[in-house]
Amino acid sequence: MRSNAKGARGASEEKFNLTHSWVVWACAALFYCYQFMLRVSPGVMADELMASFQVEACSLGILVGCYNYMYSSLQIPAGTLMDYFKPRRMLTIAAFIAGGGALVFSYADSLSMACFGRALIGVGSAMGFLSCLKLGTLWFPSHKLPFVIGMTLFLGTTGAVVAGYPLAWLVHALDWRLAMRLLAFVGLGVAILAWLIVRDTPPPSLEKAIIKSHGDRGAHVPQATILETIREVIRKPQSWLIALYGFSMYVPLAGFTDLWGTPFLTAVYHLDKTTAATVNSLLYVGLGLGAPLVPFLCQLFNAYRPVIFISAFVPLILLSAVFYFPVFPLWALMGLLFVSGAFLSGQFLAFAMTCALNPLSASGTAGGFHNMICMLSGVVAQPLIGWVLDRTWQGGCQAAIHTFTHVEYAFALSSIIAALVMACGTVLFIKEQY
Repeated sequence: MRSNAKGARGASEEKFNLTHSWVVWACAALFYCYQFMLRVSPGVMADELMASFQVEACSLGILVGCYNYMYSSLQIPAGTLMDYFKPRRMLTIAAFIAGGGALVFSYADSLSMACFGRALIGVGSAMGFLSCLKLGTLWFPSHKLPFVIGMTLFLGTTGAVVAGYPLAWLVHALDWRLAMRLLAFVGLGVAILAWLIVRDTPPPSLEKAIIKSHGDRGAHVPQATILETIREVIRKPQSWLIALYGFSMYVPLAGFTDLWGTPFLTAVYHLDKTTAATVNSLLYVGLGLGAPLVPFLCQLFNAYRPVIFISAFVPLILLSAVFYFPVFPLWALMGLLFVSGAFLSGQFLAFAMTCALNPLSASGTAGGFHNMICMLSGVVAQPLIGWVLDRTWQGGCQAAIHTFTHVEYAFALSSIIAALVMACGTVLFIKEQY
């Protein structure tokens, strides 16, 4: 039976050329890369933002978290809209909105206006990963989906790296406002490219083979109503367990790398901001390079669960060392962050698992639900870490900007370690989907 399936798969790959599929996917992945740059950009301008808007760490966490509030709350609606109105139209609109949000943020003269700009970025970015996931299910056979998702994360983390050293240099050389305006115009170019290149469905012969590979019969048609599509996903306990795992695994990215990693490194390791941003981005470098390799681990174990457990357990050990141990040599610190990121890349398998759990017609909604729960980690972790830092701060009340010690950071970042412990425990209750 397995050999027959393997033979059929090989025949399918021989018969159909997926070059066009990769071109369409690459356009969506470019937007995902762009929105990732916007997502993590505050991490390299945290001091400038606190000074410009005269806010403390907790308020900065709330400002940055406005992205996550909108991104998370719109994941299910965005996924359902992607199922009904197709990726090309939604991707183009999303790129325009994200770029517009960056422009508003760059001109903000008050905290409320800055929050509105970040919220707009979150609205547009809500379509980023979902467009890649939806186009992946529409344009690729099912056995290719983990690799497609892995490559999507690779390009996304490339955006995070670009938002490290180059953006930090740009902020230092020019100004954070001008840097954001330049990013805003990039969004316009991505929107035009999406409209020109992306198509909603592959050629009929390829579409038929892809639908068959996903185990669906007939055409790729959503449920009778939007509510039925959503109900199809959320009624399954396994959808929630997989999502809880994803939430826990995103906390290190949202809480540390996206916001508090660069300030931690400047305060504890006394690095200049540009160097700290570069070192901090190594976690994303590891994530991006590790993501395309994770499917091969699944083939080795012939299972998802051992891989996602290892993906949580190894970063738990390594990040504990970074947060709690005395200062490491710079090369050792860089290695710890890189390896942590490489293992954290296993979290993307949760998307493949939730897609395998749900019908192809609900793939956008399933991905949206899962991504919504994952991105709630930023809503919780970023202000929580800032709140703990403010409450444990021992500096004088006259200081305009709070600076924190290693002990204060270690205590606040313990929430990341707790999340990874929760991820390890959740795997025990997840059923194998491989």
